[in-house]
Amino acid sequence: MRPIFAALLGSLAFGFSGSAHADDLAEALNFAAAIMGDEIVEGYEDFMDWDETEALPILLAKKVVPGEPPEHYGSDSAGFERSDFFQTLGASRLDFATLRPFIEEAANETGLPVQLIDAVIRTESGYRAGAVSKAGAQGLMQLIPTTAASVGVSDPFDPRQNILGGSRYLRKMYDEFGSLELAIAAYNAGPNAVKKHSGIPPFPETRQYVATVIKRYKSKLE
Repeated sequence: MRPIFAALLGSLAFGFSGSAHADDLAEALNFAAAIMGDEIVEGYEDFMDWDETEALPILLAKKVVPGEPPEHYGSDSAGFERSDFFQTLGASRLDFATLRPFIEEAANETGLPVQLIDAVIRTESGYRAGAVSKAGAQGLMQLIPTTAASVGVSDPFDPRQNILGGSRYLRKMYDEFGSLELAIAAYNAGPNAVKKHSGIPPFPETRQYVATVIKRYKSKLE
């Protein structure tokens, strides 16, 4: 078992008072990153690439035992219960190569960098077109239905529509606030929260979200 993933299990269990219940991938990763830094997210993604079928159920298990290896969470294990939200993550995890034509189309339309759009997709859904958060955000760029409708998206689970719509909304936030950091914060917490706090809202999740997106965006530029 990779040490970085063992640390993730421990931090998740600690944060949820002995039993982890991650309602969606982004929330769980943001929670872990808030405690141990963005490297925990990168470590989990490495684990996903190594064996996605084992890693994802573990992260979304209602009962996580710190330090136990992946095989501990087999389907016959008494300590394993899949999260009620497991199926909402979708059956498959896409990748940048698959989504690139849609990302480039969105970049051409909105003027946003390809690398930025990709960073938001990674952070919002981990490339899962079927993802649905407990708040009802849907698809790759996690669009709330009212937001999706406002940017011309009729099917938020269609990768092309979702990416175009999410990019349009992110561009709208940038035009409104004139700052990349504030645009990303508004994408996560809403424009009213940014206005109310005259800057990035003091929410741990939002601050971590902005830091993660910026870090991923800049890493693609290097």
